Amino acid sequence: MSFRSFGKAAFIFTIVLAGGGASVDGRAQQAPGGPAFVLRGATLIDGLGGAPVDQSVIVIQGDRISAVGGSGTRVPPGATVLDLEGKYILPGLVESHAHYEEWMGELFLNHGVTTAMAIGGDLLQLKLESHRPTSRFPRLYDTAGRPRINNSMTEQQVREAVREWLQGSPDFTKMPDYNPSTNRVFAWAADEIHRAGLMVFGHTENAPASIRAGHDVVEHLWGYIIPTMTPQEHVGFQRGEYLHWGPFFDDWDLLDQYIREAVAAGAYLNPTFLYELGSLSPHAVRQEREDFELHSDPDLKGYFPESIAGSLLQRRRMIRNFSGKYGHQVFLSKLSDAERDEFQKGYELSQRFIRRYAELGGRIQAGTDTITGGTPGLGLHHEMELLVEAGLRPMQAIQSATGWSAEKLAGKNRARGNPGVGTIAAGSFADLVILSADPLEDIRNTKMIERVMKGGEFVQLGYTPSYYSFQGPPRKIAMATPAPEISQISPHTVVEGSPDFDLEVHGVGFISTSVIRVDGVAVPTTLVNPRILKAIMPARYVRSASPNPFNAPGPLQHSGVFGDPTIAISVFNPLPEGGLSNQISLRVRAEWMGLEDDQWQDFSGP
Repeated sequence: MSFRSFGKAAFIFTIVLAGGGASVDGRAQQAPGGPAFVLRGATLIDGLGGAPVDQSVIVIQGDRISAVGGSGTRVPPGATVLDLEGKYILPGLVESHAHYEEWMGELFLNHGVTTAMAIGGDLLQLKLESHRPTSRFPRLYDTAGRPRINNSMTEQQVREAVREWLQGSPDFTKMPDYNPSTNRVFAWAADEIHRAGLMVFGHTENAPASIRAGHDVVEHLWGYIIPTMTPQEHVGFQRGEYLHWGPFFDDWDLLDQYIREAVAAGAYLNPTFLYELGSLSPHAVRQEREDFELHSDPDLKGYFPESIAGSLLQRRRMIRNFSGKYGHQVFLSKLSDAERDEFQKGYELSQRFIRRYAELGGRIQAGTDTITGGTPGLGLHHEMELLVEAGLRPMQAIQSATGWSAEKLAGKNRARGNPGVGTIAAGSFADLVILSADPLEDIRNTKMIERVMKGGEFVQLGYTPSYYSFQGPPRKIAMATPAPEISQISPHTVVEGSPDFDLEVHGVGFISTSVIRVDGVAVPTTLVNPRILKAIMPARYVRSASPNPFNAPGPLQHSGVFGDPTIAISVFNPLPEGGLSNQISLRVRAEWMGLEDDQWQDFSGP
C-alpha cells in the first residue's frame, strides 16, 4: 500500500465482545463512560524504551488507558475487543517544536501526531478544544507567549515579569536567546520558572553556560559549537567568513565534557536536524517525493497554502548557510565542489555529535521547527529517519518523538506529574498509532499508519477541503525566498552605441537564482553576494538613445530625439515565494551630447 493511500483505506478489524462473539466494523467506538474497549494481539512499543510486548493487551476506559500488558492481562467483562494480530502499536507521536497554526491540525493527526507543542504560541482557547477526542487537531500545549524580560531589569523585576507571564497558564517556556550578556537575567528567570515546575526551552550561544544558568532543552546544535571556537573564529563566523558551523565540531574531548555535563544536569537536545541539514541526507530525494505526493492530495489542496508547499519542496534542494557569500539559503546545485565537501563534513560531524549525545546517556527530542522545518506531521517521521541515520537506534528515535519529548510537559524534576501523552501506560491518554509494519526493523515504517486513536476514539483519516479558510495571506515560512529590492545600479547612464558592458545591481534579498531583467527580459546573472548582482549588458539594448523625453527643446535640440530612452532594470527571484523587485532606469544618452558631469561613465567604446 502506498504512503498516499493508507490514510484513507477502509480497514475492517474483527471486534469481539468479551463473552460473546459478535463481529463489527472497527470504526465503532464505545460510548463515553461505557464498557471498556480493548486492543489485543499487536506488538506494543510503549514510548518508555521498554522491550516490545508481543500479543499485548491495552484496556481503554473512556479517554484513558486503564491497564496495559502482555497476553495474560485481564480483559474486563463486557469489553469490546479489537483483534490487532500482526500489527504494531506506538503512542501517539509528540511534535516538540512547532510554530503551530490552525490549518495544520489534520496534517498532524493523519501522521499520528496527537500532541503538538506550540513554540511562542498563546493558544489558551484552542488548547481547551484540543483535548476533545473529536477535535480534528492534536492536543496542544503552548508557551503563552514569553516572559517580558530584558537585560536592564533588576532581579525583582525579572521575577515579577515571570510571575505575570505564568498567569497565562503556559506549559513550558521559550526564553530569549542566551548569550554572555543575558546570563544574569536568564538565570533569575529560569529559577523562577523552575519554582513553578516548568521547563526552559530556547536558543543559546553557549549551551554549557546556559545549562548551568537553568536551561533545560537546548534548541538546535550550534550552542555546543560556538563555545569551542577561538575568539578569532567566532568573529569570523559572525562576519560570514564560514559557510556553516558544522565543521567546527572537532574538539571531541571538550565536546564529550559538555555532553556529560548536560546529561548530569538532565538537559535535553532538540536538534531539528531536518531543518538544519536535512537536504544533505541520502534520504532527501525520497523525502522530497513523499512531500510532493502529500501536497498533491486534491483534498489537502483545499487549504494547504501553495506558496508554503512550494517553499518546502524547494528547501529540499537548498542548504542553510551562514556565509556572507550566499546568505541564509543556497541551492546545493550552485555550490562549488569544495563548498559541497565543507557542508558534507559539517553534516557528518553533526551526526557524530547527535550520536555521541545519545551514547553518553543524553535524551533527544525530535522536533521539526514546523513549518520551516518540514511538512506538519510528515516532517516528524523524516526527523526520526535522520536521527537513525545519525546513529540512534530505532527505539531511541521513537522515544525522541514520544516519551522523551513528552517529558518537557512533565516539568522540572517531573513537578507537573505524568502529562498523559507520549507513552502507553496506565493513566495515559488513549492516544495511539496502529502500524502495519515493524518500526524497529525499519524506522520508515512509522509512516505505515493504519489507524490513529485520540482520547479513545479512532480518527477519521483523510483531509477535508473546507477544514480551514485563510482570511489573509498565509505567513511565509522562515527564510523563504524573499522578494528582492534594488537600491542602485552602476553605471546608471551610458552612451548610445556602447559595446557590451558590466552592469552591477545593488540591493537586498539577492539569492543564487536571482535574475536581472532588462526591459522584462532575463540576462545571465552572477551572484556576487546577497547585496550585489552582476550581468553583462548586451550592446543591442543601447544602440540608440532615441526616443528621449527628458531633454526639452533648446539650444542643443536634436531633431528626431523624443520619447523614452531609458531601460528598465529589475531583479526577479523565482517562485514559490520570491517575486519581482522595484525597477530602476538605466539612461542612454545620445553620443553627440557628450558628458555633462562626473556621476556617470562613458561606455562609448574605443
